[in-house]
Amino acid sequence: MLETGKFCASETLCEWQRKQIVRITNYLAWAPSVPVKRDKGVPPMRKVLFAALGFAVLALGSTALAGSAGVKITSTGFDPATVSIQSGDSVNWTNSDHVRHEVKVVGSSCTLSLEPAQSGSCAFPSAGTFAYTDPGSGFSGTVSVAPNSRSVSLTPSRTLNIFGDAVTLSGTVSSKAAGEKITVFSRPAGLPETQTIVTTTAGGNWSLQVQPRVKTAYQAQYDTASSPQVTVSIRPRITLQKVGRHQYLIVVLSAHSMAGKRVNITRWLPGRGYVTFRTATLQAIPRTPTTSDAYFTAFVRLGTKLRIFMPAGEVGSDYFAAHSNFVVN
Repeated sequence: MLETGKFCASETLCEWQRKQIVRITNYLAWAPSVPVKRDKGVPPMRKVLFAALGFAVLALGSTALAGSAGVKITSTGFDPATVSIQSGDSVNWTNSDHVRHEVKVVGSSCTLSLEPAQSGSCAFPSAGTFAYTDPGSGFSGTVSVAPNSRSVSLTPSRTLNIFGDAVTLSGTVSSKAAGEKITVFSRPAGLPETQTIVTTTAGGNWSLQVQPRVKTAYQAQYDTASSPQVTVSIRPRITLQKVGRHQYLIVVLSAHSMAGKRVNITRWLPGRGYVTFRTATLQAIPRTPTTSDAYFTAFVRLGTKLRIFMPAGEVGSDYFAAHSNFVVN
């Protein structure tokens, strides 16, 4: 025999359980949902000891700029006269002389007229070798543009996560250099895109710890190169607790309330696995929009394993089907 609903063994126990849920989940209700860059060697954040909840703070950034090379115009000529870049990059000329100079790139529309201390730049979208001159002084130089070979990789520590847990994104840039800027785009389902800037370390490696609250796609950008997009799916966090002789509590944590959704109450049967024998409807908890719960009473044999399952049709498109821990009666 089983009953579902808002049941506690006593008024005192019910009030204590409710305060525990509100106290713990209030933290979640205020937890930000954007990424945070974590420096190497910083210990992981303290975990809350209720259903193993862990939350992180995440930070915002901006996009990376294309590569560029710099040339000074002096009284004796261009310095350096020859520069090498990749397609999509720019060359910036600065007039360091005391008179006006011009820059004309042969075979292109790039023409600059620079007074002393002024700067100007031109982009080179295609590969090739481009001569440039200052007609008034006779100075000349060359821009060598190679095909853009920049690349950046992105790999998540896992692609299926439980709500509240952290995921580490990491990768490498083709330059293998430290100090490069990487923009990581976060695209959570149904929410605005955010960006975070990270800096590469030795060997061109980078990493970023994030805490997706719903299904989220990530992509890294290095200069004009972008990594393939990867998606991290999220399961709601479901906890099953025995709170009385035959009474049980289900708690579901997610970015939004699952109130009104149904969960399957299952028991383990040898040779058949977990089999659903009843369902329960989740209820809302005031002031804790990230949490929903349900109580039920079950009279089952001693030693019976119980577990809660929430199918894909109930969790919604921004979550993955989930299950709870098991409890032995």
